[in-house]
Amino acid sequence: MILEIENLKKSFDNQEVLKDINLNVDKGEVICILGSSGSGKSTLLRCINLLNNYDGGTILFNGKNILDENVNELRSKIGMVFQSFNLFNNLNVLKNCMVGQIKVLKKSKEEAKAKALETLDLVGMSDFVNKNVKQLSGGQKQRVAIARSLCMAPDIILFDEPTSALDPEMVGEVLNVIKKVKDTGVTMIIVTHEMQFAKEVSSRVVFMNDGVILEDRPTKDFFENPANDRTREFLKRYLENN
Repeated sequence: MILEIENLKKSFDNQEVLKDINLNVDKGEVICILGSSGSGKSTLLRCINLLNNYDGGTILFNGKNILDENVNELRSKIGMVFQSFNLFNNLNVLKNCMVGQIKVLKKSKEEAKAKALETLDLVGMSDFVNKNVKQLSGGQKQRVAIARSLCMAPDIILFDEPTSALDPEMVGEVLNVIKKVKDTGVTMIIVTHEMQFAKEVSSRVVFMNDGVILEDRPTKDFFENPANDRTREFLKRYLENN
């Protein structure tokens, strides 16, 4: 078990956003988290790598309480890809993928560059290594963000709605890159609204509603035989079109 979440609670201004969340993740799993806006999906991800503090419960990563870990080291092992990319706009593509390796992993520039070039090739960005990120399209920026996370050799990558800020024609290219990342064997937890993608890439689907997990099931079971009325309502439009 790579990640164990027990009785997790989180509130903002007296509004309970996460209510007694329990979730276990095995190494190599790809889990998609679905649910309406405001259901707590992104907050859950942000608690897992301590971008948000939480009010109760425990999160164990590789058997250790994350609150006992060095935050920078934790985030190198639990990578995150944001919907808004969060790249360093003052650096070019290559340096965006090198800086964390040098500062956090203490790699030499030569090692960091070699890993960055290898990873940028994986995501199809080899031709853009010297470009400033301001010159990139949204889809290209997100591919660089994915490469930057992979460069840290994380045990888990968290994806927080990685296509929500993209133009429709760019969504497919980023989803295809995530499918390639799956083939590397890294554990992934993906918050997404892309139903067909979730169906194709995930081993399990977690469905959240109003701060609780309503369903946590193998992907095929979730889409073909949802157990909860709220889940069926959420899936109705998708199921009608497929």
